[in-house]
Amino acid sequence: MDGAARILRRYTGASILIAVFLLIVNYIILGTFVFKGINEGSPPIYVTQTVAEGLHVNGSHYTLEPNAREWLQKSQAWAMLIANDGKVVWDYAIPDQLPRAFSLAEVAQFSRNYLQDYPVFVWEHEVGLVVVGYPKDSLAKYQIHFPISWISDLPYRLLALLFGNILLAALLSLFIGSRLIRSIRPLIRGIHALSEDQHTHVEAKGVFSGIARSINHASALLQEKNALLKARDEARSNWIAGISHDIRTPLSMVLGYASELEESDVVPYEQQQKASIIRKQGEKLRSLVSDLNLVSMLEYEMQPIHPKPIRLSTLARQIVTDFLNNDLAETVTIELDVTTEQCFVMGDEKLLVRAITNLIQNSIVHNPSGCRIHVQTTLSPSQRNALLIITDNGKGIEQSMLPDLVELPYSSKRKSPLHNGHGLGLPMVARIAAAHHGHLLLTSDTGKGMTAELCFPLSS
Repeated sequence: MDGAARILRRYTGASILIAVFLLIVNYIILGTFVFKGINEGSPPIYVTQTVAEGLHVNGSHYTLEPNAREWLQKSQAWAMLIANDGKVVWDYAIPDQLPRAFSLAEVAQFSRNYLQDYPVFVWEHEVGLVVVGYPKDSLAKYQIHFPISWISDLPYRLLALLFGNILLAALLSLFIGSRLIRSIRPLIRGIHALSEDQHTHVEAKGVFSGIARSINHASALLQEKNALLKARDEARSNWIAGISHDIRTPLSMVLGYASELEESDVVPYEQQQKASIIRKQGEKLRSLVSDLNLVSMLEYEMQPIHPKPIRLSTLARQIVTDFLNNDLAETVTIELDVTTEQCFVMGDEKLLVRAITNLIQNSIVHNPSGCRIHVQTTLSPSQRNALLIITDNGKGIEQSMLPDLVELPYSSKRKSPLHNGHGLGLPMVARIAAAHHGHLLLTSDTGKGMTAELCFPLSS
């Protein structure tokens, strides 16, 4: 399940990146929030310092600068000056409930915290101590003490926290991802089965139940369509076989009577020639019907194959000899080149004879002015396949038209219409090769002849 592992890796990596990103964003937001809270409004310590520096003493008279007074008014704060003996010698808007004298212990206590729930801040003055107080519940004062060693280790602690979060994110991602993959894996198996045209059923549950139902529906549709296609192909093949069978009987009678008329001494010569034409055309029709039936059965894999070990060189010698002994035209020469005698293939002898014969016949028919045909049996460069190569030096054909030669007549795969011949010879050869787990390769060009290469796996 490479697909599932790849999904898990990407999901985990994306989760870790998102976690790190969110962690950094949270640090930034938290720092910004804390910094903004500390500096929101007028910092109390700044106001206290301004008041202490703006409070002037002239004998027993005290004056506060307008700037410092304005800061107190904006902050709704009050202020007082405590002399060294603990008495309040000056005040501004001090609450009535506060005492006007303080002991040393009281000063020590409120200078760091609160004075009767008023947040207070102190600043040293030449006369004593300036105290600035804020309204109740307006400020929060917290004192946090850290050892120097802890502060020194803070960067390392932050790094440890960051890596700890990354590790936790990775573990959580793996856990969640594994649960996700557990749900996705049946879907992946189902999709792979669909791609291989196999029936599949995925249990519909969890968040992917909709996808599972879609896969099951697609599988059912494919099976239904495959069944319909198979039934249609069988019907077509049976129809062709039936028509072929029905034509054979009347065709045999036509051929029989035409032969009798052609060989009868009482029939005038002109009538004998006409009977000869009827016989030859009837033989072509019988060959066409036979080819059509064979190609149809090969196309739908209904042709029974009877394989046996066959020496390709022996088969080639037999076929070439038959051509040479059957009144071959003087303009046509056939050469046989046996490179090795070790070309053994597992095949149906009748079908292989038909394929090789068709290839040689194709060179003869399409080169009426004559050609030289070279038949060779050899091994492939990898020594794993047996090759039978038929080459002619005839007129050849355009390279762009080669793919059409192995397609059935009037097939939608053809790029150009069929011009001459019934077009079953080379498609039949290609299908015979495919039925033997081999292939047919055609190479040609205009004026450069044609080469047909049959490739079959060697018999072990």
